[in-house]
Amino acid sequence: MDADESFLDQRSLLMDVIRQLDDLQNANKMDTGTKGKEEKKPEVDLSEGVTNTSFVVFARDIRKKSSRPFKRVQKHSNINQLSCMRQIDGSPKDRAEARRDRENVADSFRRLGNEEYRRTNYEKAIFYYSKAIQYVSDSPVLYCNRGLAKIKKKDFKLALFDLDYVIFKLDPMHLKAWLYRAGALARLNNETESNIAIANARLFNRSQKDQKYIDYFLEKLKTEF
Repeated sequence: MDADESFLDQRSLLMDVIRQLDDLQNANKMDTGTKGKEEKKPEVDLSEGVTNTSFVVFARDIRKKSSRPFKRVQKHSNINQLSCMRQIDGSPKDRAEARRDRENVADSFRRLGNEEYRRTNYEKAIFYYSKAIQYVSDSPVLYCNRGLAKIKKKDFKLALFDLDYVIFKLDPMHLKAWLYRAGALARLNNETESNIAIANARLFNRSQKDQKYIDYFLEKLKTEF
């Protein structure tokens, strides 16, 4: 062996330091109460495999598993959504029956509203009409009734919301919606729009019966409405 390679036979100070660190680590484990629970792992000779011509050390990197628990990703249940979709996607017969049930409930509230209206309890009448609309939201009659009750309370602008909803969303030719709209606009001193509403009522409802009702309403509008 050449003099320049004599260091290969000498004791490595680095190996000594590594072994001392391992001894300290194992001693700490013994002090913390792990004695008897874990066996001391055999030391790995890091100089094994080192030859005169090979200085590469192959050693497996043994890492401890993290004690930190993994967070589970909870999947949101779609049970409620699926149940709702089953109800929506029911057969036509089921949907028709559900519609009839809602109409029956709405009609009961409508009758209660009419009774309160006749008693001039307009606030209660509005309440019952609103409850009915919660069950059947596409009934022009319910919106017109509620709009008329609001007119009786002199809430003319609020009444127009209901009447305009009927005309522009549900039934553009609805007779009472146009007439009640004409009455609300007249009370707001908007004669131009009121006259347009009356003209539309006549235009869309040409039967003799409807024309008579329009004339009756216009007479009533002068005094009671």
